[in-house]
Amino acid sequence: MSTPTDPDASQQQRLSRARAALKGVETRIGAGRPAEDRPVLPLAPELESLLPEGLGRGQVISVTGATSLMLMLAADASAAGSWTAAIGMPTVGVVAAARRGIALERFALIPHPGAQAAQAVGACVDGMDVVLLGERLALSDADRRRLASRTKERGGLIVAAGEWPGAHVTLTVERSSWDGLGAGDGRLIERELTVAVGGRRQGAVRRVRLTLDAAPGLRFARPGARVDVDRVNTSGEVA
Repeated sequence: MSTPTDPDASQQQRLSRARAALKGVETRIGAGRPAEDRPVLPLAPELESLLPEGLGRGQVISVTGATSLMLMLAADASAAGSWTAAIGMPTVGVVAAARRGIALERFALIPHPGAQAAQAVGACVDGMDVVLLGERLALSDADRRRLASRTKERGGLIVAAGEWPGAHVTLTVERSSWDGLGAGDGRLIERELTVAVGGRRQGAVRRVRLTLDAAPGLRFARPGARVDVDRVNTSGEVA
């Protein structure tokens, strides 16, 4: 029998407290309404070419190859008042999150959930708008199906690093390059990405080229990022 001093009992108590604290958020996000009836989450203008229909609630978006892109997907929603969590992403800290526009007062970091990953993600899905997941979380396929179903029910959004079976949208960074360095001088100021956009609701794969600002503040000082969109046919060739 577990006692209050047992590690398992202590973990369960922490999870219970987390669920209780997050319960109050449900009213704000309208958890009783179907996800499709709730407003889409705010999205940075320079990412609209990736998701022309907006950042829809109740979805799972998988991102391969760029943690910064994951943070940017959540940034405008966070700035507008949404709560965000990053689970199983030990390389993401408050500096990186703030640099990409995450509001730290509404940001939860759970870098090492261990064997309790499914419970930790479930607690955050229950009460937060956007949940960012690391690639190496201890989640079974059954866990992922349950979490995706719960996300749809609650009207939140999961942004997962790496592959996620059945993801609504898949964003795969195929190419990445930096700009700003000269011959021994300068600094990195821009990052250009080529992103393949797919998923079960996306139809034909698209490739989007966009430029992100690496230096703090530059993203907000410019009128917008350079964006080019290529459509590809089913054979993968650029149209």
